[in-house]
Amino acid sequence: MKKIYLIPALQVEEAQAAQMLAESLPISDDTVSGEKALTKEDDSWDAWDEE
Repeated sequence: MKKIYLIPALQVEEAQAAQMLAESLPISDDTVSGEKALTKEDDSWDAWDEE
């Protein structure tokens, strides 16, 4: 049986976002107490949990 080499194909697609998908929080020099700091509120699951 003759072996046939299949040439890999590559297709490049370009796209631009129509609107802002995400935005960073503004940077401030004000200090915040630990109770008001932004944290992960729902910690009922952990993607990296090592059970």
